[in-house]
Amino acid sequence: MSPLPIPKIDNAKGAKKAKVQLRRHVLDALGPDQTRVFDAFAGTGLLYDAIWHEASRYVGCDARWHQDARTCYVADNQRVMRAIDLTAFNCFDFDAYGAPWDQMAILGARRPMQPGEVVGIVFTEGTWLKTRTGLIPHALRRAAGLKFKTPILSAEGYDELIARALNGVVERMGGTVIRRWRARGLTPARVQYIAVVLERRR
Repeated sequence: MSPLPIPKIDNAKGAKKAKVQLRRHVLDALGPDQTRVFDAFAGTGLLYDAIWHEASRYVGCDARWHQDARTCYVADNQRVMRAIDLTAFNCFDFDAYGAPWDQMAILGARRPMQPGEVVGIVFTEGTWLKTRTGLIPHALRRAAGLKFKTPILSAEGYDELIARALNGVVERMGGTVIRRWRARGLTPARVQYIAVVLERRR
């Protein structure tokens, strides 16, 4: 299925609207009664209050404790993802401040898809300014399968890098993308908000 048109969303003023809209697409695709969310960057609960409270199960993770009704790990999310059974969840939210590729790598290694499964992934990608200086994060390099020094990227090259990295994670899970949505900020940071729905690769 071809991607939906890409809305132009300002990071500062419109990020919440874009984030909620992408998560609504994923929740509707999976079905609220079937959606079991692991939110690796749970924060103060903005996205839980806006959308994820509708899911049948929600478990968050944050380095800080927040006094609210959510079920959350208070710990480093990478350590948690290496320790728990990720097959208990079929929806993964990585709303990172910078980039979620360390967490995505763990997902690819520890969350194999089973026949008939559908899985959703939503993430925020904000490494554009680093790639403009040639400082591509190691986890992003690994996910994209880069084994050589990468020149400073154009906007198109950056988009291709992110696509390759995402495809690498999806392939390691044994899945294939059947739905995809994206919003992109208008500020120089060019933050991308991406959501995909996967099915098991035949």
